[in-house]
Amino acid sequence: MMGSLVQKHHAAYTEDIPFWKSWTDRRDPILELGCGFGRVTIPLSQEGHQLVGLDTDWECVRHLMAKLKESDQDYQGQVLILQADMLHFYTNPVFSAVLLPCNTYSVFPTHDRQRLLFNVTRMLKKKGLFIISVPNPQRITEIHENLREKDINPEPDLETVITHPETRHPVQVSSQFIATPDGVRWDWFYDQLFPDGRVDRIVRSTEHKLCSLDIYRREFQMVDLKVIACLGDFNGAFYEDEAPYLILVGQRH
Repeated sequence: MMGSLVQKHHAAYTEDIPFWKSWTDRRDPILELGCGFGRVTIPLSQEGHQLVGLDTDWECVRHLMAKLKESDQDYQGQVLILQADMLHFYTNPVFSAVLLPCNTYSVFPTHDRQRLLFNVTRMLKKKGLFIISVPNPQRITEIHENLREKDINPEPDLETVITHPETRHPVQVSSQFIATPDGVRWDWFYDQLFPDGRVDRIVRSTEHKLCSLDIYRREFQMVDLKVIACLGDFNGAFYEDEAPYLILVGQRH
């Protein structure tokens, strides 16, 4: 049930899809880390890319494989979906691009990011790209400092209302930030409203570690990934402190 709610919540977000299509144009094969339910995987597959999708969540993997199989397009031999941990996955250098969308890179502590980068560079062909998108680290730091100074936990903000894909009941989606010792936890609340007044709440949490652009850059450089683009949104704007995202494009020497 949790997976279907998350999928329904995020399915409408397509702002970044043209970005991933543009940067992977004429690059094959592609490895997508943390492919989830296929929000990015499927549009890239429809472009004809040879693609491997990776996720630890079996519910996501099973759903995505079934969705590809049910499609009118034949993905046999073109798309491979695997259940695996990206921190322990590597192959020979066969990929022209490795993608880590959806604000995932910033959830890892330093040693896990370094392990991931080491494995990624081993899988990239020469001139291959590693592309990450994360929340603006400057904004995460500011939120953390603000929460620590006030020493409060703000009330969740209502973000949207969706329809439960199974029961058809309305589901209120709200979120809040909580300061942790080394980051900011982002709690998502899914409150299913029943006709009799009952409320069934499911919580999903993600913690983004405190970091900075300079640290991310140095980590890329340590594994011989040259940063060829540093963007602040998916429309190509340069990164700045007020940008919504940090998007780094690293190229293997």
